[in-house]
Amino acid sequence: GLRNWNSLFNETDFKLTDGIPRSKLFKSLSIRKTEELVAYGLAGDDKAPSLENFAGEHLEAAEYHKAMAEPNTVIIDVRNAYESAIGNFKPPPGGAKLIDPKMRNSIEFPKWLNDPQTQEKLNGKKVLMYCTGGIRCERATALLNQMSTVNPNLKPKGVYELRGGIERYIKSYPNGGYWNGKNYLFDRRMEQIPLNGEMVSSGDQDQGPRIATTPHAKCCLCRQPWSIYRGKFKCCQSLCGVPVIVCKSCESKALENPQKLTCELCKEGYKAPEVMPDLVGFKRKAESLVKHQGSDGKNSSNEQEPSSKKKKKHSTEGNISPSSAKQVCEDRLFLARLPLTVTVTKLGEAFGGKDKIKLVHWLTDKKTGAFYGSCIVEMISSKAAQKVLDSANSGGIKIDKKRIKVSMANVEKRNDSKQKEPWSPMPNFVQKEFPPIGKI
Repeated sequence: GLRNWNSLFNETDFKLTDGIPRSKLFKSLSIRKTEELVAYGLAGDDKAPSLENFAGEHLEAAEYHKAMAEPNTVIIDVRNAYESAIGNFKPPPGGAKLIDPKMRNSIEFPKWLNDPQTQEKLNGKKVLMYCTGGIRCERATALLNQMSTVNPNLKPKGVYELRGGIERYIKSYPNGGYWNGKNYLFDRRMEQIPLNGEMVSSGDQDQGPRIATTPHAKCCLCRQPWSIYRGKFKCCQSLCGVPVIVCKSCESKALENPQKLTCELCKEGYKAPEVMPDLVGFKRKAESLVKHQGSDGKNSSNEQEPSSKKKKKHSTEGNISPSSAKQVCEDRLFLARLPLTVTVTKLGEAFGGKDKIKLVHWLTDKKTGAFYGSCIVEMISSKAAQKVLDSANSGGIKIDKKRIKVSMANVEKRNDSKQKEPWSPMPNFVQKEFPPIGKI
């Protein structure tokens, strides 16, 4: 019906699932516009990789299944580590190698791709990516292709994604195929297994081994095998807070001593890469190369001339060069979808205390001066900001019963020789408890 109504939906990948108990169904349907479905930190036209120019090649379930058996191939699980803990692909011997980015949240993915050790693993390899339903892979493959276009140290041999994600693969392979474990879901179903997932005997050779019923995940307290996330238990470690597995026998202990709950990454002391790539610079260079590629046989160094000339032109005009016009500030957060009843005090309550907030800059309409539901918050430290971001990504943050959107702020430097730090308040800045209502 939607395709007949508007050609915009011709390429939309619709999924239908029947036979779900009423208790597992969504209560209602809501539609809203959002800058970024998954918080990779790629929101905005200046950073988001172009799907038209850089999206990975889609592989249907059968094609992806065949590719997993190929040598010189790597598979990247684009999901969070706590999702991978209860299920992932297990390629056949001699086939692809599975790589787990060990992400606590999706915003760590660009940093992981930017790490030299990661790039070494991907160089010269055929790269396969997968996620729950295929949404995250759209951005992830495009980001990798965009970065590899301009980075000589990152040159994979093709980037591919599983069309429809794990959800469609295990429907296509009811015996499990190369899938091992459960598919973590964010709806009321909680998890998904292949249709014949309870069967342990070997399957057909062309489908690979059937899924094993024994979970490879463990309870974070007693360490017995367990693969069910229930009770909304979270890791107690500072700046983490990801979901953890607690078995039925340990539920009372977890409620009494939540400070003892620790995720697998924190148990092993894992620290994610910290250096964020220059997403704005990469995008501009990559799109410039694509635009001029093959136009007159120039080599890569010559193809970058238009970009460098453009920067030079900016500098002679006294403006800030594109690569430094905006930057991610780790102690500042951009908030959206705020209720009009929000106040600085309510933000403090939601962020663990008003003392964690240094200042709040309410964003207003240029014409009316009215608040439209967004603001920039400067926290007392980058750790405090990251803690809020992690909390928003894991369980969500609500103000007056409305879930808000939280992301790292990209702030623009003022063209002011006295300005040493990006986005510090103007001299006449006065902190207001309530957002302005504008002209009446």
